[in-house]
Amino acid sequence: METINKPVIIIGAGYAGLSLALFLKKAGITSTVFEAYPDVKGIGGGIGLAPNGINVLQELGLDEKVINAGKIFDYNNFRNYKGKFLARIKLNAIKKFGQPFVMISRATLHQILYQEAAKQGIAVNFQKRLKGIHESTEGITAVFDDGSSFEGSLVIGADGIHSSTRKIIFNNAFPEEYTGFYGAGGFVQKSALEPYLGQYDHDALNLSFGLSGFFGFSFQTANELMWWCSLELSEQDAKYTQTNLSAEALKSKLTADYEDFYQPVPQLITNSDHVIKTVMYDMPSLPKWYKGRTILIGDAVHAVSPTSGLGASLALEDAMILAKLLRAHTTAEYSIAFSDFQSIRKPRVEKVRADAQKHNTDKKVHSLASAWFRDTTMSIFLKLFGLGPMGWKYNYKVNWDD
Repeated sequence: METINKPVIIIGAGYAGLSLALFLKKAGITSTVFEAYPDVKGIGGGIGLAPNGINVLQELGLDEKVINAGKIFDYNNFRNYKGKFLARIKLNAIKKFGQPFVMISRATLHQILYQEAAKQGIAVNFQKRLKGIHESTEGITAVFDDGSSFEGSLVIGADGIHSSTRKIIFNNAFPEEYTGFYGAGGFVQKSALEPYLGQYDHDALNLSFGLSGFFGFSFQTANELMWWCSLELSEQDAKYTQTNLSAEALKSKLTADYEDFYQPVPQLITNSDHVIKTVMYDMPSLPKWYKGRTILIGDAVHAVSPTSGLGASLALEDAMILAKLLRAHTTAEYSIAFSDFQSIRKPRVEKVRADAQKHNTDKKVHSLASAWFRDTTMSIFLKLFGLGPMGWKYNYKVNWDD
């Protein structure tokens, strides 16, 4: 069997891996997806999709389905922890960028992509945790911890920030880096919060900054809100919280951490049936994104701070562009496609990373004086300049047929 006729092996059935499989199918390239988890249901909390990400979904014919399953927002509300408005910024996203900003649960986005993959006959194998990769002149073999293996033409690691693929091909040389923040989030029904919601809470991404924590919330459907928060902690304390605190203990801790925040913040925590917790990492700049027949995409290679709000959209961009390059060069000329992919993508993600890191200081622990200075300067800047030049982030669009 010639290498070019062997399927591409995709490690990870998140939005990067599944969208890549769909784009490869459009390109006439067969792929098989392997996922470590038992299914794609209930994975993670909520995410924001920016106009550039919706543009990619449009090329798959899934943009309307995703928009209808989530919630469009067209304002960013900035407040201090007492609820005082620092600024309310109208985004005018459709007018400026051609697509809206959408909040949606990760599980819902995964389901939409997975259902489309199943509809198109793309094989997705669950409970397959990557253990090893063996390359030869004739192809490449992925080995899984259940003893099974699969032979293909290429391996594409789309398995997130804790990527097994990255660790294997680079021998653990590029570990993820702790951001300094511990995060949590959840979902709450609108009916539980009606008395606490203000008139400007329904159409916006609501962001509030305290002395020792950050909190955000928005609607993610017409009847359900999602929330997320971050607290500055040492990595040791963050890992302890992740590993040793029960769901109820964490909920109690967060209730205490955010008791001074304005409503509905405390009620969002109190009324969450399940709190999702995470130790927040990002990736250092990798000198190379591929080795031999294996390449990394999405968070596996360039996870950026959640402050960027672009992680999912960047991963979708990756999937489309890599599939286009493999269509142009074929899997037999993978080395050209891989090199071009890194050359095209790295400058953009590095710029996003630098921009996000500038804003992380707003979420750090502050004294009353430094918090006042942060809030005052933020308010002045936002009222004068809005969110600043955003076109480079959200105008990014690649047409599949170009």
